[in-house]
Amino acid sequence: MKASWTSRTPLLALVIGLLLAAPLTAQQAESEAATIAELKQQQEALQGELTTIKSELQAIRGELKVVLRELRALRASQAQAKKPQRKADTTVYDIEIGDSPFRGPKDAKVTIVEYSSFACGWCTKEVPTLKSVLEKYPNDVRWVFKHFPLWDRAKPAHAAAALAYRQQGNEGFWKMHDLVFSDRKKLDKDSLRGYAEQLGLDLAEFDAVMADDAKINELSSVDTAAARTKYGVRGTPSVFVNGLKLSPRGMDNYQKRIDTLLKGKPAAALKVE
Repeated sequence: MKASWTSRTPLLALVIGLLLAAPLTAQQAESEAATIAELKQQQEALQGELTTIKSELQAIRGELKVVLRELRALRASQAQAKKPQRKADTTVYDIEIGDSPFRGPKDAKVTIVEYSSFACGWCTKEVPTLKSVLEKYPNDVRWVFKHFPLWDRAKPAHAAAALAYRQQGNEGFWKMHDLVFSDRKKLDKDSLRGYAEQLGLDLAEFDAVMADDAKINELSSVDTAAARTKYGVRGTPSVFVNGLKLSPRGMDNYQKRIDTLLKGKPAAALKVE
């Protein structure tokens, strides 16, 4: 009787195992080593290609980001162009200076009135420009500060500056002004108290004001009502040069306006930029 395939399987497995376990000939070993080396070369080549592909993809992503930014800017520009342009304010306002804090000579030929908020990023950027204006025209320009807090979180800083002005005059106000604008994220009462202590203010009065919201509102809003109702101020910074609003701003436009005024041309006759 012939043995079935099932009965021969263990024997076949044994034979295969012996064949596999048999040592390779030198030729076989050399062939296998060559194959392994070739496979390693192919693997390294593939890894190199993969690295190149990753680098190219990263470069493409960077280019796509640039294109997307340009598209967004283009869309924003197109949207802005479609908006109806606001008519320039050509009114020459007789802005009451009162006892507002100022820098520069009191009898200057040119007076810049700035409505500003300590929480406003654009106001922060305006400070160095205005300082440059005073440096360029030390005898001819006066910079007047007006409080216009846009948000409640700005009000304690305006109250602190008003207290500095009350206790130490112009010098105290501008020191507090510069400290607050040096880091407008620090508008909390603890940071403001640190500034007050640094300037040598009366901390008892400072603490009493900061503990009373009504006093904070009173000190911070001294200029806002007139700004809105009389001079059309809606945002910050709003800058008026001898009563005429300056828009757009920037050092070049300041210089043009000031130079024209110093030549004796009245504000009412100035071309609005």
